[in-house]
Amino acid sequence: MPSAFRRCTLQAVLLACLCMAMSPWRANASIIEKLRDDSDLSQFYSLLEQNIIANSTLTLRPCTVFVPTNAAFQRHHGPTHVLYHITTTPMTKDELIKIIPSDMGGNPSLYITKNRNGDIYVNNARIIPSLTVEMTNSLGMRQVMHIIDEVLVPLTALPTAKIEFTNLDAYQFLKQADLLDIGENRLRSYRSQVTLMRRDNLYQSPGGHTFLIPVDEGFKQTTRSSLVDNKVIDGHVIPNNVIFTAAAQIEVPQTTAAFEDNLKVTASFFKQKDGKMYVKSNTIVGDEKHPTGVVLAEIVKANIPVRNGVVHLIHRPLMIIDSTVTQFLQVGVRL
Repeated sequence: MPSAFRRCTLQAVLLACLCMAMSPWRANASIIEKLRDDSDLSQFYSLLEQNIIANSTLTLRPCTVFVPTNAAFQRHHGPTHVLYHITTTPMTKDELIKIIPSDMGGNPSLYITKNRNGDIYVNNARIIPSLTVEMTNSLGMRQVMHIIDEVLVPLTALPTAKIEFTNLDAYQFLKQADLLDIGENRLRSYRSQVTLMRRDNLYQSPGGHTFLIPVDEGFKQTTRSSLVDNKVIDGHVIPNNVIFTAAAQIEVPQTTAAFEDNLKVTASFFKQKDGKMYVKSNTIVGDEKHPTGVVLAEIVKANIPVRNGVVHLIHRPLMIIDSTVTQFLQVGVRL
């Protein structure tokens, strides 16, 4: 009887070992194996296979990988930069810090936001918490994989640009905007005012900030450009707070750099029923040049990461009150 019991026990152990060996999600499976065996992550795995540096990192080094789902790729247009989804420090959800250098050339930053609901975002992509896994590779290197709902998009130069730009700050972004991949948007009018008012240092400030930059279309009314003084420029920056639209607190006023004793301006994010995102400035305390009131501007290109935060391009300058919010919404056109 004891001999039969031992045989049954041995068979059970062998069967359990066989099942573990056959399982693609076994404890010692590598990230590459998990990607290969998960059909919902096949598009990222296909790109990873073609990237020698990414393959080397996953084989030889500790790392964290942010992996978009196939559904995220269906919504994505344009190239995918695999190395912008990798950092060479392994971090679980609890270990994620606010600013993380990516493994892409120049190490452009990834920004982590943790909101009050417990959601965690990397740039504008939400981490799906139940799908995060941690493991070690064949060399014993610790690695973490987070699944995200959006492809991460770094700031890059236009294909026609002869110079490659990496990890620009907000001021360098303003200076080189004509050579950057930001669509048809031009920033020459606002850039001229920033230079004229000597507010370059505001856009060069280290750390993490949110920069709201009006495009040239918003200066078709010629008087607007002359009204963009140093205080108006300050009202387009939310200091020490990196806000991507998906993680933004809607209708929550944020203190801008134009918040002092005699002038107090806040900015908040606003979402219409049609899904369009807007930013709203509110001059709570004004002066002769800066009247109190609210200005609403549509975000025409959102979530552009720079070395010292994030840039949102808006269709008109804030703080310059030449129409009411009600008129803007009723007409439904860009002023």
